[in-house]
Amino acid sequence: MESFGAYLKSLREEKGKSLEDIAVGTKIPASNLDFLEKDRYDLLPPRVFVKGFIRSYVQELGLNPEETVKRFEAFTKDGEMPDYSEEEHPVFHQKTSSRSFVSTRWFTVVLTALGVVSLSILVLTGVTRLILSDDGHEAARPKVTTAQPRGFTESTARIETDQINDDTAFGDPAPAQAGKKVLEIKAFANTWIRVEPDNGPAEELMMAPGDIQIFTAKQSFSVQTSNAGGIRVRFEGRELPALGKTHQALSMTLP
Repeated sequence: MESFGAYLKSLREEKGKSLEDIAVGTKIPASNLDFLEKDRYDLLPPRVFVKGFIRSYVQELGLNPEETVKRFEAFTKDGEMPDYSEEEHPVFHQKTSSRSFVSTRWFTVVLTALGVVSLSILVLTGVTRLILSDDGHEAARPKVTTAQPRGFTESTARIETDQINDDTAFGDPAPAQAGKKVLEIKAFANTWIRVEPDNGPAEELMMAPGDIQIFTAKQSFSVQTSNAGGIRVRFEGRELPALGKTHQALSMTLP
């Protein structure tokens, strides 16, 4: 079987695009794209993020990403990935299963359960603060569940969370849009994000330091990131505190 990286490269060359063109369109560093085309999965994040890279890569070429992801799965099943082992990332893999835990239905169930528990705690905390506060008002906080990957190595910039000044993370707020909620995300390190507005089509992309992305929705947003400490979030004009640590995976729902 032709290597998966060679297959991606052939798709790109058929469209007459360079690696730099793909990097600009997807916000994925050109070095990571080069690793993809050379099948150097040992230099990339865990499988769940690699699949996100592949989807963004193929969408930038105007092709169907699901067909390419299936080809990637078939390639890995054929054992043509000698430099990559999912055992290096135990948080994202169960030894008793041949499939990544993140890609199973159980992961969704566990993540949902954690979200319900977190929501219950936040509701109880909010009620307590409402009773004890003088003005009876407390700002709503997002529902967040996190997981810290072990053995996570990638060729991206590393920063410490306390290096980011919350007071200066953003400039002027994005203009308000009638009937819509506004979500702003600013990156302070190379970061993968996935944003799903109103349970509609999700958008996946890589953000470089200094990038700001703005999203709108009528009701809510579901947000996932591979680097909670590498981004800041402003929702409806209110900047949220630090979401987590550097290279900490996170999922949350706003509001």
